[in-house]
Parts: sequence; structure tokens; C-alpha cells
Amino acid sequence: MKRTIRNVCSMLALVAVAGCSGMQTAIRAPEAPTERVALTPELRRLYRDAAEGSARVEALDGYADLFLRSPGKTAKAYCNVQLHRDGDARLIVTAGLLNWPVADMLIRPDSLFVHDMLNNRMLVGRNNGRNLEKILGVQARFGQLTETLFGIAGIPEPEGAIESVRQGSGKVSYTVRSVGGRKVLVVDEASRALEGLTLLDAMGRKSVEFRFSGFLAQQGAGGEVRVPREIDMALYRPEETDSSHSLRVVYDERVVNPPDLRITFRRPSKAKVVNLDEVERMPWL
Repeated sequence: MKRTIRNVCSMLALVAVAGCSGMQTAIRAPEAPTERVALTPELRRLYRDAAEGSARVEALDGYADLFLRSPGKTAKAYCNVQLHRDGDARLIVTAGLLNWPVADMLIRPDSLFVHDMLNNRMLVGRNNGRNLEKILGVQARFGQLTETLFGIAGIPEPEGAIESVRQGSGKVSYTVRSVGGRKVLVVDEASRALEGLTLLDAMGRKSVEFRFSGFLAQQGAGGEVRVPREIDMALYRPEETDSSHSLRVVYDERVVNPPDLRITFRRPSKAKVVNLDEVERMPWL
């Protein structure tokens, strides 16, 4: 009887997830200026302000809708997101009208732990693009995932790495040398916020694109910060001009830099342990 009830609940949760799978995700990159200008002291300060603003968010705890798109597949999930910069992330995924929890994920820089509640499995594996795609539908690196969840991309490159600047319509675009290629940043002059970031490989091909919008001022433990409510990330393959995978995050609520955030993950004692490398795809995707 217990097994029958569990199977019925699992089927209902899967149906609820499938009902949301028609949601589309499409990155809408900010309009980049085209007029090339000199790097003035004011534009140097604008670059520094954008870089320093991205470094002020160290942790968050919130609730968000995640919209996923990959070739031939779209899906939606509602998550509790807990995250430390350069540290662990935890996603508790719920589904359906009753918000049943279907997965509890601990994402570390080098490893993944996923409690698949629908099948009572404990999935353990390496943190790499292939395994992240299995559990979240997007083949990203750990840093790309955390920057999308944070909504603020890190800008470690110094001013000396700036190669060119373009300005117009209240926006400034910086092309910057980075490890393995270049970055193109779009900064809003009025808010001094980073609205777009494109990563180019050594051949000049687009590999990752971020868009940040719906900025809100929030009070954190270290003072007020401006963070986007909506974040889009699109991944590109070298041979393609259109993105092959995308992830859109829309926050309902969140606390930035909570002073007492502790990410705790309890491994279920009776769940079957499965190597994530041997799993094809999670049932909620």
C-alpha cells in the first residue's frame, strides 16, 4: 500500500512538471553601443564601480523560478536557492500546485550530491558539465552556474586588460582580455550596473552570454547592494551561432549576504546510493 501511494505521488509530480515544460527561455541581450571612444578617467571609474559592485555579494538565500532549455527540451522548476560565493550551493526543487519537494541538491566546486526524492535515490558524482546537465538541464561549469544564481558576474580583470571601449544610448561596452579569450561587458551609465556579459574564446567565438535585468536595491549585512531579479545565461557551441542550452532565473524573494547562512545537507539514511555518472537524466527534467 505504501509503495502504491508513493508511486501515485511520483506520477502526479511528474505530470505537474511536464505541464510546465512548455515554458520558453530566450536570452534578450542588452543593446551594445557601437561608437568607439577613448578610455577616459570617467570611463575607468565606471569600470571600477561595476567590478566592485559585483564583488559585494558574497551569499544569498531565496526562492526562484528556473526555466531551462536544451535541444528538444524545455522545463521549469521552482527552487529554494542557498549559495556562498566560491563555496557550496544548495537547491531544493519543488514541483506541482502543492509544491512537493522532488530533489535536494548539494553542489560543490568538485562534487554533486542529489537526493532524488521521487525514486528515493542518493546520487553522487563529480561536478562537471555533463553531470550538471543531468540534474539541471544545462551543461555549465560551476562558476557559470553560481554567477547565474547570484545574478552578478565576477570581474577580476584589471583596468589594464581593457582593449577597447564603445559608448552610446546610456550604455558603455568594454572589451577586456581574459584567461582563454575576451569578455565584452555592457554597463549602464546611470545605475553603474553590469547588464550584460559575453565570453569569447581564443578564436573570437561566443561561448557564454549573460543578461541581468530588473535591478533592485537590497539591504545586506555589508550594506545596500543592487541585484537583478531576472538573470539569463545562454551557452554556445563552437560550431553554432544559436545557443544550445539556456537557463533563466527569476527570483520571487531573496536575502543578500545573510549573516547566519549555513548550508546544511543531510544524506538520507535509507536511500539507494547511485553513481551520477551512470544516470542519464533526472525525472524532473
